[in-house]
Amino acid sequence: MSNRTFSGANAITEEERYMNPIRPQPYIGGTGTSYDGTYEYVDYLPGTMVRIWYTSKQECFGLHYHQPLEIVQCERGYYISTIQGVEYKICPGDILIIPSKMIHTLFPMNDCRGYVHLLDPSIINDIRSTALIKDILDKPIHIKSETDPVLAENIGSILYMMHDAYFGSNSLRELIVYSYLLQILEKVGNSLLAGALPDQKDYQNSAKELVKYNKALNEVCEYLSSHYSEHLSLEEVSEKFGFSTCYFSRIFKEYTNTGFKEYVHTCRIKHSKELLTKTDLSINEISAKVGFETAQSFNRVFLKKTGNTPSGYRKLYKMKTV
Repeated sequence: MSNRTFSGANAITEEERYMNPIRPQPYIGGTGTSYDGTYEYVDYLPGTMVRIWYTSKQECFGLHYHQPLEIVQCERGYYISTIQGVEYKICPGDILIIPSKMIHTLFPMNDCRGYVHLLDPSIINDIRSTALIKDILDKPIHIKSETDPVLAENIGSILYMMHDAYFGSNSLRELIVYSYLLQILEKVGNSLLAGALPDQKDYQNSAKELVKYNKALNEVCEYLSSHYSEHLSLEEVSEKFGFSTCYFSRIFKEYTNTGFKEYVHTCRIKHSKELLTKTDLSINEISAKVGFETAQSFNRVFLKKTGNTPSGYRKLYKMKTV
């Protein structure tokens, strides 16, 4: 891993970045931004999974990508960002949402001022209804103040409240920041479903489809969670809930962000952990109780999901509780 930056002639030190005279970081310190090729190891605020930078030094960032999603907010001047070959001009009042792990550049122009927000998206993965707007997390979203002034202003206001929490003294800043992120996703998601985002028409039908079957898909998930010990096949479950197998397979994956078989395995492994730690049942007995046909398949799936064997998991738990 190389500790370098893509900032070229306008590179600044980490100390200068932390001590920005307009918006200094809440406290000094961090791992420092580093790169492995084009992959950026994000310098989160210590003890959190968030970092918000105020950009006033005309620092440029060449081709790179990172784990957190990025929200760019322009106050003056403008940014130029190229995302997978498509160029975006972010003007004052505009907001650009760059998905996780999407390769991009960011160049401030014309004495640009604004904010770059880096937020770990994994916190929202377990919220089931985010499946309805999953596509907005997979594609760049450019909200222009010129063409959608109300949405741009609403999200801009939320971002400024986010800044107050992050740059203030509240020790719960990370929790507050992510609460505002959820508000932003709600507003963008509702605009998407209403067809109010002109550049996102391709995703509207898919999202509306999930909304239409939201109740049924939620019932499917509840059914799988309570019938995990039984024989569960894609064909039988799709027929039970009135879907064709092919169609059900597709929308279930969109709704849960995982395939049917993987979802069932997750339910079974979750319950097997309880039996491993709270009972003296044998591995074979537990395997059968949670719905696996053989102990071998149970061991294989458990190892894949947890990085440990069932017996190893049980031993580790006992060691920790002694």
